[in-house]
Amino acid sequence: MSNATTAACPIKVKKLVEDKEIMKEATDLLTDLIRIRTENPPGNETSAAQLLYSFLSKEGFEPEIMESSESRGNIITSLSGSGGKSLMLLSHLDVVPVTPRGWSVDPFSGVVKDGFVWGRGAQDCKDLAAMEALAMTLLKRDGFKPKGKLIFAATADEEMGGKAGAGWLVENHPDKVRVEMLINEGGGYAFPIKGRNHYVVQVAEKGVYWMRLRTKGTPGHASMPGIGDNALLKMSSIVDKLGKYRPPINVLDVARDFISTIVGGGLSARLLTTPALADLLLDRAKKSGQAESEIIRAMLRMTIAPTMIKAGVKENIIPDECEAVVDCRLLPGQASTYLKEQFKNALGSLEGLEMEPITESPGTISPHDTRLFHVIEELSTKTDPNSRCVPFMVPAATDSRYFRQKFGTVAYGFVPTRMDLPLDIFMKLAHGLDERISQDNLLYGTKFLVNLVREIMG
Repeated sequence: MSNATTAACPIKVKKLVEDKEIMKEATDLLTDLIRIRTENPPGNETSAAQLLYSFLSKEGFEPEIMESSESRGNIITSLSGSGGKSLMLLSHLDVVPVTPRGWSVDPFSGVVKDGFVWGRGAQDCKDLAAMEALAMTLLKRDGFKPKGKLIFAATADEEMGGKAGAGWLVENHPDKVRVEMLINEGGGYAFPIKGRNHYVVQVAEKGVYWMRLRTKGTPGHASMPGIGDNALLKMSSIVDKLGKYRPPINVLDVARDFISTIVGGGLSARLLTTPALADLLLDRAKKSGQAESEIIRAMLRMTIAPTMIKAGVKENIIPDECEAVVDCRLLPGQASTYLKEQFKNALGSLEGLEMEPITESPGTISPHDTRLFHVIEELSTKTDPNSRCVPFMVPAATDSRYFRQKFGTVAYGFVPTRMDLPLDIFMKLAHGLDERISQDNLLYGTKFLVNLVREIMG
């Protein structure tokens, strides 16, 4: 009896030590990445790519830093074996700009506090870069030989559209990044509904259409407002109408499947997917504090969000020109002609309004009846037996779209995440104040990715 106990103890201790070591490595790597300021614009991602280059080189990889322009670095490396499969672990190194006001920590400190790593990029998406780099490392240390090619890529410029990052790679170096399957950001968290976690797997994303709007007028002395033609007032009316306008609901299959799954089908699902009733139900859900209501609403229609406005050169001059920027997100299948139709519906007329595209990138979808999706679901239910995985269309856009468009890649957004924060708080962290991720999730996500690769490529 004593011998059996003695034999069992070292195994358990070794397991705990391994987990502790993995958590420390993931924490240290993420902390170092957060401390490198890669706010986009301007990006300066090469510095972060160099950190990963050093980390991976020490493990025997032969990484490559590829700059689309000075300081706009993308890093790729691979682990190859015999076979024809190909899988990419994708992330991005740039982060959105941040001001310290409102943060409880320095947003570029990478401080570890209360079991969390804090800082800009901790969720979007330097956490994924750290987990994927470490997963590659753990697989190599263990002598894993994939049945094909496993690629790691951390790219520049995702927060400004990805044209200097993933978009540049697929156009200029397609042979280095062409893959059959891909794991990226955009999902992995859970909606807790009726005592059951529903983990979202991003299989689709909306198109990104940023538009610059201009109105013209005539200047005059501001002490006599009627003497000029105020371009700012014209734009204010336009922006107000666009901000209040709700384009028609268009229920795609992925949205219908998502809604049916999380509400349990039945009458509620039918009502939420009925265009004439959906907004009424979602408005009620929002008032009752249901965090998922606006996510569902954004999955059902094109959205229009005014985000920037600029006018005037001096306090006492009526502005003769005004510019505004609107962020439009279109459903897969919708394009710029549809956007202009909706602007006309919102405004009555486009006369006197100049429209200039900043970014035009259509929405994309991957099939979800795949081996990759089923393995993600299997691994999720092993750690959370009462859970399920749900196909999901993210209202935003990720770099996955470049691979879907160019290669037909089956691309899923799934950052393995256990919900250790309330959903309403969790949903506000990316691009928000006090962005953070738990060390437990860094460990969980890294091990999940290792197991995912083994199942798919082993």
